[in-house]
Amino acid sequence: MTSIISRFLLISSLGAALCLPLNAQLSESLTGLPASDAVVDAIYAIDDADLQVMNVLDELSNGIGARLTSSKNLTEACHWAQNKFASFGLSNSRLEEWGSFPVGFDRRLSVGAMTSPYKLELSFNTNSWTPGTAGQVAGPAIAAPQTEEELAALSGKLNNAWILSSTNKYAPRFSDLEGNSLRDRFGAMCIAEGYAGVIKPCSKSGLLLTRGRYKIDPNDLPSEVNITLLREQFADIFQLAKDGADVQLEFDIEQTFTAGPIPLYNVLAEIPGTDLANEIVIVGGHIDSWDGARGAQDNGTGTSTTLEAARILKKAIDELGVQPRRTIRFMLWSGEEQGLLGSRAYIEQHPAENEVISAVLVHDGGTNTCSGIQATPELKPLFEEAFGPVIEHTANNEDKDLRFRLVPVKRLPQGVGSDHDSYLRVGVPGFFWEQNGNASYTYIHHTQHDTIDEVVPEYQLASVRVIASGAWRIANMNQALPREAPDNSRANRGPRRHSLGVFLGDAMTIDELVKGGLAEQAGMKAGDVLISVAGVKTEDFQSLRKVLASGEQQRVVVWSHGGKQMAAIFDWDRSEVEVIKAN
Repeated sequence: MTSIISRFLLISSLGAALCLPLNAQLSESLTGLPASDAVVDAIYAIDDADLQVMNVLDELSNGIGARLTSSKNLTEACHWAQNKFASFGLSNSRLEEWGSFPVGFDRRLSVGAMTSPYKLELSFNTNSWTPGTAGQVAGPAIAAPQTEEELAALSGKLNNAWILSSTNKYAPRFSDLEGNSLRDRFGAMCIAEGYAGVIKPCSKSGLLLTRGRYKIDPNDLPSEVNITLLREQFADIFQLAKDGADVQLEFDIEQTFTAGPIPLYNVLAEIPGTDLANEIVIVGGHIDSWDGARGAQDNGTGTSTTLEAARILKKAIDELGVQPRRTIRFMLWSGEEQGLLGSRAYIEQHPAENEVISAVLVHDGGTNTCSGIQATPELKPLFEEAFGPVIEHTANNEDKDLRFRLVPVKRLPQGVGSDHDSYLRVGVPGFFWEQNGNASYTYIHHTQHDTIDEVVPEYQLASVRVIASGAWRIANMNQALPREAPDNSRANRGPRRHSLGVFLGDAMTIDELVKGGLAEQAGMKAGDVLISVAGVKTEDFQSLRKVLASGEQQRVVVWSHGGKQMAAIFDWDRSEVEVIKAN
């Protein structure tokens, strides 16, 4: 008996053929997809007012808030997303535990002010997984000493003092309280006299970056209060203190540790396939966020588009009475911000699935619109057919950023820093949507500006349609997408071209290195900071993706190691590196 989807594809193909010129009718389809697609047409026919993506984002970002891995908010968000998928009628909506953290961490209150010599509300943050204050703590602001004379002059003045440290070079050090260095003795003095905490300026003007180290010992929790103050405010307060003014500060920071283990989840739901149901197309993004703001752009935008794409695709196919050939799975991973932990753990727990996944489509580039997809020479003719209806539907947009296009690349770039990387490592075709628009990713990414106010609704609406349509079309191709050899395969023991061989965390800090990759050959270490590639400053993942996709086989990579600037020539063609300087 002919399946519903087969009848639909046959009718759609015949209908499209009747409208085509003779030469087009004679051309053969590589994918078996119809040039015109009723499901894609239905998706693009939805009125903007009927798309719920911004409402979903509001529920997540404003209703639940930031979703740090190991926080109560993240657990709430995972259950919320599971219920959303179920309410849309998706099958097998579920949570899958991928691991746990030894300690949970939650924030409730962060307020601070200068009360003398004049009143000023302060803009600041603290690292995740660090302690807050014991209620409101008020005390003098004191500049960290730079000389023996300055250290001696501070004796007896540090009770409840807020230490202003313009650089780590002068900050009190608490790791060796018996040490003889000025920093060590200053640290011992601070503890002995009951100091309040240390205040440092943020590294970027106008921005407060959130970061943190989750690998802490539940039996030896961090105890030092460290505050990062807006750079401009710090400069003013530091100068007042150096000039001898009576600077008084007060902070009330409530953040708590919860004894673990804290279970952590990925969220999954599916639209079942038909004749190729055992094969999978994955659509997703990460649901966790840093907790310095609301997690609206990173990655509330990708979470909300994943949920809304699931809803409108399910609605469209139900109304048309069709099903995809392959199963379309919607996935929201957690632990992404700490090194793609949720996606990597899922792959390790389900290794057999890798053989049947045709594609992984990840939205994690912020609020700018999903405007394209990367296509290797082998993928290009397939994607021209698969995304043909999307390209046609968007071709006449006045805003060029809203016109969908294929982005030619020699190989799918790895090391971008999102969950598709986890799949690329094991040879599964993973895609990070190309995104364009007017929003500044650097201004929002991991900063105090990661709120829904910075999200562009028009871009979200466009992205939802692209994601739902792209998933549908790839799921109905005759063939699965072709694969490249993974980094750890026998066919490709060297690092992938256009891959640095690193996993990046906050502020372009290297969290982990790919074994045998170019970065490891160059001597990069975890904790180093990537500065530039081919002369282009790598201030964010977008700038890194663009320079890696340029196709040049030799480029100079610069990074910071232990306060020194290092550089090497990366040769992707020969899989070699040459260290050229160390400042």
